[in-house]
Amino acid sequence: MVDLLSSHSENGRRFRVSEAVEQGAAVALGLTISQPDWSGPVEVFKVFTFGARDRVVHMQDCDSCESALAILAG
Repeated sequence: MVDLLSSHSENGRRFRVSEAVEQGAAVALGLTISQPDWSGPVEVFKVFTFGARDRVVHMQDCDSCESALAILAG
């Protein structure tokens, strides 16, 4: 995975955390992603659930901030 992120960075892709909301053992992240040849940045949302020893045990892509927050609430 580190090699994949390094490859993205070398090709100009940038990731910036735009929002982080923590609830219990889960965190919802808003990520702004940009790349020079795109018409503009995009924002994606992911929810990470952590288990023993702070390891990610589940990752879910979300279509909006609201759906990410609903997962945290529910």
